[in-house]
Amino acid sequence: MSAIKTKLKRYLIEKGISQTELHNRINEQCKEGLGMDVISRISCGVKKNYHIYTLLKICVALDCTPNEIIEKEEFIDKQVKPRFRKNG
Repeated sequence: MSAIKTKLKRYLIEKGISQTELHNRINEQCKEGLGMDVISRISCGVKKNYHIYTLLKICVALDCTPNEIIEKEEFIDKQVKPRFRKNG
């Protein structure tokens, strides 16, 4: 069994929502949908750099906040210089 790597994937499992159901919700609720390939790549952690509107579409469909489904800590570890990281 593969390791669950992303907060989005964990969130979907916790809520019992499949990627197909997320796709359907986005396409039903948003004027412009997302492809299954995009949802899959984000969920699996392959695609990490995407538009804010993509994130917001996912949040609308899941009725959640970005903090519930994005990997902030990983970004900080990889992209923020140590002297600017907040301790805690």
